[in-house]
Amino acid sequence: MAENSRGIIGSVLFHTLVYWLFVCLVSYIFLGRSLSLRVHIRLIVALVLIMFFGYLARYYHVQEIYRAYGHDKMKTRAHVDRLYIGWIFIG
Repeated sequence: MAENSRGIIGSVLFHTLVYWLFVCLVSYIFLGRSLSLRVHIRLIVALVLIMFFGYLARYYHVQEIYRAYGHDKMKTRAHVDRLYIGWIFIG
């Protein structure tokens, strides 16, 4: 497995864990109890799928931007930086 693939998988698993813990904390604060094991499993599966397909969608989107700029890496990088910089702070 390539080093980049391990990084992507690690990122997906890390973010899934963080979001799962956040949902657990919110449910405990507002409901006063933990969610059932079945709900936890469904939540984790859904989060992994969302993270995986979200990564693929962003990857293909950047590839399309790269092609639209005639394979110019500098223009693509500038475009992507402007496009995603707001999402970093939202995320």
